[in-house]
Amino acid sequence: MKQTEWKIIYTRYEGVAKSAINLLSKEAGGLIIREEGEYSLHVLPCEKEGAELSKNAFFVSRYEESTAIQGFVSKDEIPKDGYIVRIVKNPEDEDGRLVILTSHTDTGLFYAVASFLDEYIPTEAPKHGWNKMPDKVFDSPLAEFSRAYEPDNKTRSIFTWGHSINDFRLYLDNMARLRFNEIVIWNDYIPINIRDIIDYAHALGIRIILGYSWGWREIGSKAKEISEDNIARLSELVIREYREEYAPIGCDGIYFQSFTERNEERVGGKLIATLVTDMVNSIAKELWKITPGLRLIFGLHATSVRQSLSEIAKLDTGVEILWEDAGEFPYHYHSYVHSEEEYEKTLEFTKKLLELRGGVGVGLVFKGVMMLDWRKFVYQRGPYVMGESSERISAHDRRIRAAAWREYTANWTVNGDRVLKMMKFIKENKLGEVN
Repeated sequence: MKQTEWKIIYTRYEGVAKSAINLLSKEAGGLIIREEGEYSLHVLPCEKEGAELSKNAFFVSRYEESTAIQGFVSKDEIPKDGYIVRIVKNPEDEDGRLVILTSHTDTGLFYAVASFLDEYIPTEAPKHGWNKMPDKVFDSPLAEFSRAYEPDNKTRSIFTWGHSINDFRLYLDNMARLRFNEIVIWNDYIPINIRDIIDYAHALGIRIILGYSWGWREIGSKAKEISEDNIARLSELVIREYREEYAPIGCDGIYFQSFTERNEERVGGKLIATLVTDMVNSIAKELWKITPGLRLIFGLHATSVRQSLSEIAKLDTGVEILWEDAGEFPYHYHSYVHSEEEYEKTLEFTKKLLELRGGVGVGLVFKGVMMLDWRKFVYQRGPYVMGESSERISAHDRRIRAAAWREYTANWTVNGDRVLKMMKFIKENKLGEVN
């Protein structure tokens, strides 16, 4: 009777470890603690390590904190930035199983739980006779299993406008289960519940980077207004806005764009690359006086600086560059490749971008997903409550995007290998750690 044979054994219930235990209790409990068609109120016990061992148990703990786990896993089996999922026989019960979910970090622990739920159960379990039916997985003893995982990239982030998120908790929950660990949220005005959002994200091992305009909206598409005098006035505005509005929040960094989202490379006879580099270096210096060590991420559009990379190389190395619009898919909004020749050129240009600073502090923006309808886009009109929309709004937005998602999914099925090819290209050419 599986409803009474399983329990969770843990060492610490706080922070990201708490989120890991909650996720396991919710999802594994959904497959264990109810009898079909009967109103039976079983629970999945969660007990501190040292409790009496039942027939079957999930052990959820950082490796260094659990002597029980150390009896089944050696320290060097767990990747430094990864985790391990291991299923073994219960030494006290031949038919019992122990599911070991562990890591050297709390975030890795959450990923171990997500991996067991989202990869082992639907992918590995059917190989052992459950015929792709997750609700039957726990009806028989789990097959012994062991696999260690480690991500290729330390930073795995998403960029989004804040007011396109209807449910910030669900959004962040899904991010964590997909092993994203950073989100860049762009807002014209800071949400009044931003502290709640930051706290919730941190409990899932996700960093919050807040984005705001550094002259991007003011002069982004108005070439005639880009001048040294206007840039100086904008710089004063950026610094004041950070000091008064963003510094007190305690986010994990600041993201900004400027006026590089354009096709021409010169304005008023001067290189845009030179103007923006000087502006960013000057502002960064002042912001670091306010908040030493502040993480700054520059969303830089390659379209206006492709031939001026030597100027971009003068950017302070303390400022990270997040390259956008650097060529073919996966940089392009549409998830298909226009030509193999253009794709190969994109690979080579990517190599230039990464070699520019030795692969240090460099990120690449891959698109090919649902984009905003700029014909109907509305800027925020003031501070607002982010991600607390009604189900009516959420259902409406899901409904009108459903057909488009089918097209995007089909395109990714056909062309998604181009993303993998690019990541392999970066790794094989040893182009550094890419965000």
